[in-house]
Amino acid sequence: MSLQTRSMERASGDKSQNCQQLRIFIEEMNSLIGSALVEEFRNDHENDFNPHIILGNGESLPRGATKLINTSDMIELGQVVLDCDIIIFHQNYCQAEYAFKLLKYGQYNSQKTFVLVSNPLTWSTTTLKEKKSEETAFRQSFLNEDELQLFKKYERFTENDLPNRRINFFERLKHLEQSILGCEKKELNTYVITPGLIYGNGEDILYELFKTVWMDPDAELPIYGEGNNIIPMIHVNDLASIVKKATILNPQDKYIFAVDYENMTQKKLITTIAKNIGNGKTKTVTSCSEKMLMMNVWLRPTQIFESDDQYIDANKNPIINWQFQEGFIKNIDKIRDQFKIYRGLDTVKLIVHGGPAAGKSYLCQQLSNYYRIPHIQIKKLIQELLDSPTKIGELVKTTLQQVKDQMVAEAFAVFEAEKKKKKVPKGQPEPIFDASTIVPRLPDSILIQAYQWRLEQNDAQNLGYVLDGFPKTLEQYELLFQNENNQVIENIKPKGVIYLDYSDDQLKEKAKQIIDQPRYTEDQINRRIINFRKSNDSLLQQYEKFDIKRINNPENAFDQAQEFITRNGPILVLQEKKEEEQFEIEVVQEDASPELQTIQQQESQQLQDKKIPTSQSQVQQSQLGVKKKGDQLNKSLNESRVSKEKQKLTDEQKFEQFKQQEKEQLDLRSQPLRQYLADNVVPYLAEALVVLCEKHPENPIHFLADFLEQKGNELQANGQIGQ
Repeated sequence: MSLQTRSMERASGDKSQNCQQLRIFIEEMNSLIGSALVEEFRNDHENDFNPHIILGNGESLPRGATKLINTSDMIELGQVVLDCDIIIFHQNYCQAEYAFKLLKYGQYNSQKTFVLVSNPLTWSTTTLKEKKSEETAFRQSFLNEDELQLFKKYERFTENDLPNRRINFFERLKHLEQSILGCEKKELNTYVITPGLIYGNGEDILYELFKTVWMDPDAELPIYGEGNNIIPMIHVNDLASIVKKATILNPQDKYIFAVDYENMTQKKLITTIAKNIGNGKTKTVTSCSEKMLMMNVWLRPTQIFESDDQYIDANKNPIINWQFQEGFIKNIDKIRDQFKIYRGLDTVKLIVHGGPAAGKSYLCQQLSNYYRIPHIQIKKLIQELLDSPTKIGELVKTTLQQVKDQMVAEAFAVFEAEKKKKKVPKGQPEPIFDASTIVPRLPDSILIQAYQWRLEQNDAQNLGYVLDGFPKTLEQYELLFQNENNQVIENIKPKGVIYLDYSDDQLKEKAKQIIDQPRYTEDQINRRIINFRKSNDSLLQQYEKFDIKRINNPENAFDQAQEFITRNGPILVLQEKKEEEQFEIEVVQEDASPELQTIQQQESQQLQDKKIPTSQSQVQQSQLGVKKKGDQLNKSLNESRVSKEKQKLTDEQKFEQFKQQEKEQLDLRSQPLRQYLADNVVPYLAEALVVLCEKHPENPIHFLADFLEQKGNELQANGQIGQ
């Protein structure tokens, strides 16, 4: 079939399905996969006349769905399955088997499609396939030289390798897959879609890794063994797109791989999360609780929907509407943003602005400790860069040295000129030039680069920041938060400004109480206040475009700042405070408040008395996402509160492992009995339930008993069962 013909059929198929109202059942609509499927199949935002009717089970009704049903009620589930045009299961394989048997043996006139989203672990015990042929040019285009060397020994499994698959576990799932693939009923299209490790949106399998680096700035993510095992992956939205395409195009091949085009190993996956969300640290471990991260499977992206020549050029003429075709690594920034949105996390991004001696640094440190966000202060930032092996760190070192050399040369010339003018009295030592007293300052061009670098670090992107008295001028603001086209840089822009709006007299009074600081002498403070007022008006005009909080009373500045931060609702920062952490506030003499030591001691004592819980993180309810954010986020916090207790329960963990092993052994031993029931009981029971759903008898129990007795007599008369 030509590509043009396939394209026309595809377009007509999409159009006809958009116009036709379909009844669709989706299992567990609130789960990661279920919510993506609902979003993919819903068309109520495009067709308000006869939109698709989407039914399923779950905790709440997601946007775009029509009705929640109780799948534990087998009669209700049977009625819904028989009424729907498309039926999708991805989690409860027992209910999936029941629904499939109903469809296989039931009587209906309309065409139906049954889709089972399977598990990639069904391939985990199959030995990798030795490479026999070269990769196509298209697939090689996604590899660099190192990856080509790593993957040159093996080649990907295709759907045609299914007969060679070896399964040591998941026997029941394997039997269900075989039954679905072997179904030849004309009215029923059946598909088994095996995805890779599913990622994206709020995360599921990778959630613990994301949460670990999000909550602990010193966390080291574990890599099991050498980490060279191959892990197929797919974004949950792309999985939903492939499922939908299967229901629209109805391909002849019933077994489909749903994986992206990236060649991923466990080590690359863990390292990517660590570098782009955490601090980049990893460690080698000898055990791993997540089996998905231990599998070693290399699956080829499906060619079911394309001809061979189209597969080579699939990036130019796609049938699947890929969102993350290139995989996890190249889309990590989008994936991180999705995690924040779907988990309802918020960032606290603030500028604390005010005159000299207003107490900016003290307030910044309070907010930093309370919300667990970075306190970005110029001296600390420069020292951090001087200790950093980064390019910007080297630039700062070089620039400071150049500026200092220039300042030293100029100061020495002045010193020599003054020395010639003044004669040293006899008996007195000649003055000595001291270069150590000269402190260089970075020019704004380099300082802006330093601040932008800091605001783009993972902790600032994940949690937020509080900027301590910077920018000081409108020009610095524009250079810092705007690009060359005068557009705001979205990922670093502040969400609010706290302005310590004190009068000149208040600032001078505060400065008098700061001792041993030459910058706060009367002459110095007067000069600094004058300079502050010169640039303040134009900067405040810019700040007025944000939400700005003016604080006039220094007595309760922290409380006022907290009220401002939570003005749109409480905040959740998915961050755990360590039990042993002491809430001590570092004294920053450059901008200290007059009552610094007294207030610090009082607040420290109050915090100890209150015994703030280890998860003193505030909750913000997001308007986006597929779940009820409050319940979801509280669940995350509860998990973090007990995480340390779980680490101590080694005996209980061993017992749980023993129970799991025992369960697997019992499942293995019960396989013959389950197979016997599946072959000799389930088909007739399913048939009875189908008839029951159609006739709705007054006494369903007696009806089932009579039907099964009559069926048994028929089978006995035909010689299919014994006496």
